[in-house]
Amino acid sequence: MKLSGSKKIILLGLVLLIIAGIVIVALKGFNVYIMLEQHESINMVIGKEINLNDIKNICKEVFGNKTVVVRSVEFFNDSFNINVQSITDEEKANLVNKINEKYTTDFKAEDISVVKVSNVRIRDLVRPYIKPVIASVIVIIAYLIIRFRKMNTFKLLGKLFAIIALTELSLASIIAIARVPVSPVIVNLMTVIAVVELVLYINKQEKEYENQD
Repeated sequence: MKLSGSKKIILLGLVLLIIAGIVIVALKGFNVYIMLEQHESINMVIGKEINLNDIKNICKEVFGNKTVVVRSVEFFNDSFNINVQSITDEEKANLVNKINEKYTTDFKAEDISVVKVSNVRIRDLVRPYIKPVIASVIVIIAYLIIRFRKMNTFKLLGKLFAIIALTELSLASIIAIARVPVSPVIVNLMTVIAVVELVLYINKQEKEYENQD
């Protein structure tokens, strides 16, 4: 398959992008969402209804520019969980004081436990997708071989996987270079994009196949 001048430029740009992404990953790795990297966590049960926005504002005052994730824990909305990269004794004491002021509670810093949470490896994040992907690939290959038996199936398969691989590697490179936090949402989004490309490609081949008939 011959490429026009503009397509060659686009392909070269994508290859350079992927190379840059590989370099960034080799030097810095991916930027992982805080809930997946090693961090520290605090749980507090207030005993009365809380407003998460109030807790988030308190966390901004206490932790400054640190990345913080605040979540409601119980159904009754009377407790919360704070996840942050690291928590010093001073920050914990400041947090407890502000919570006491806001909700007229009498917590003591020494009674609040800081839990260390281990990181989740990216390969563990994508592991649940491996078997479904392999099964899907087998089904797709079988379908293409049967449906387009009059055409060069190996060429179709090669082009399909090249397109998807190029797109996914380009997206992964953008994520690495832009330091976008890798999370389950990102993994799901990349999976959806691959599926969309697959559907569009097969639909295009269907039309071309019908025109040949």
